[in-house]
Amino acid sequence: MMRTGLLLLTLLIEIALGGCGNAPTPTAPAASANWLVAALPAGAIPVAEAKQSAREGDRIVVRGRIGGRREPMTAGVAVFVMIDPAIPHCEIGKCKIPWDYCCETPESITTNSATVQLVGDNGKPMTIDLGKYALKPLDEIVVVGTVGPRPTAAVFVINARQIHRVAG
Repeated sequence: MMRTGLLLLTLLIEIALGGCGNAPTPTAPAASANWLVAALPAGAIPVAEAKQSAREGDRIVVRGRIGGRREPMTAGVAVFVMIDPAIPHCEIGKCKIPWDYCCETPESITTNSATVQLVGDNGKPMTIDLGKYALKPLDEIVVVGTVGPRPTAAVFVINARQIHRVAG
């Protein structure tokens, strides 16, 4: 069961990054970080709702939390996993890593998650470390972007252009 979940997450990341041989194109340092917006984007819907209704190419505004696996943020590239905010993360006393949602079933994680890639003007994931911009696991965020390819209902990739970190 856990192996199936890990296999699915690996597949989602490969799809998000474009498969073998298509590594993200380096982008200029995001000195101004114009993708990190202060104002809360209007009309955000939860991950699970977006995943059920969104079609490839749709412009969407989605709300969720960074998490869903042990390492939800990919090092060196602006790709991460986001979980529906209605899904409770594990409590710190019960799990070593509360943002991996180990208290949820793999099916629940798959149903309620999205892979987000922050893309530059070239449409490729930016090669930046999102942690340097104070984003971290369990942060509640809103992303604005378009839905990437959806070969199956389980695959939900958002090509984000903006990220807002919700205060709190």
